[in-house]
Amino acid sequence: MTAPSLAERRRRRGANAARTRLIVGTARSVFLAILSLMVLVPIAYMVLASFKTVPDFFGNPYGLPGTWAWDNYSRAWRDAHISVTLPNTIIVTAVSVIGSTLLAALIAYGISRKEKPFAMGLYTFFVAGLLVPVNMIVLPLFILIKWLGLFGTLLALIFPYIALGLPLGVLILGPIAATLPRDLISAAQVDGATEWQIFRRIVLPLMKPGLISVAILNGVWMWNEFFIPLIVAFKPESQTMPVGIVSFVGAYSTEWGLVFASVVVSTAPILFAYLLMTRQFQSGLTAGAVKG
Repeated sequence: MTAPSLAERRRRRGANAARTRLIVGTARSVFLAILSLMVLVPIAYMVLASFKTVPDFFGNPYGLPGTWAWDNYSRAWRDAHISVTLPNTIIVTAVSVIGSTLLAALIAYGISRKEKPFAMGLYTFFVAGLLVPVNMIVLPLFILIKWLGLFGTLLALIFPYIALGLPLGVLILGPIAATLPRDLISAAQVDGATEWQIFRRIVLPLMKPGLISVAILNGVWMWNEFFIPLIVAFKPESQTMPVGIVSFVGAYSTEWGLVFASVVVSTAPILFAYLLMTRQFQSGLTAGAVKG
């Protein structure tokens, strides 16, 4: 029996490699499909439940609505005060995200200009804030907000959100700032540009993917945050959507259709914003991973 020729061995290796790629590609597709279903099924359930009445919700919790209760959304807008809590949530989230992101960029850029031992100490100090749970600071936060006279105002939410958003912002933007081209910054300094001009015209555009990632991550958390508004924004005119949705949850009965309708309204803006900026979000998370 003769040994297979070189061409035959190459053909077999090519066939085995193609078979391996097919198996790996199929497994990857199945895995991604399962992950997609894990995300899409709860969203579909939430949307369908928002059109159900209370008897329909308990009688057929996983099926299509027997009667499509379109008025759940109008009742949620009226009874859950979404007309007030939605603008409040947009204002608080937008101002807090912009403030925390810009401050984090300033801190990250400033740290990148320091000597390495000093810079690492500052970087660790800010990032350590991620280890502090919100429940631990609620008492001093309560006392500080009361002393400042901000109780029941949107500023009682904006200032804590900006401070609590800094650790994540510095964590992501710190490595990105460290990879900024020094020659470009030095050339701008030689041309007479001030530090603020360098930061605004050079640093911020180069950090754009990271800024978008920080804005999305902090924005999702600030949009859905419940504990702080419950404590410091107790007035109806200063409440946010997570607190307003709880008004439908009672001790003995709950209007689940209205709850899910409110959740859909609350989820839609942040989901739409994420879908618009998915590409920038992905590139921002990897922007500082490898030095270029």
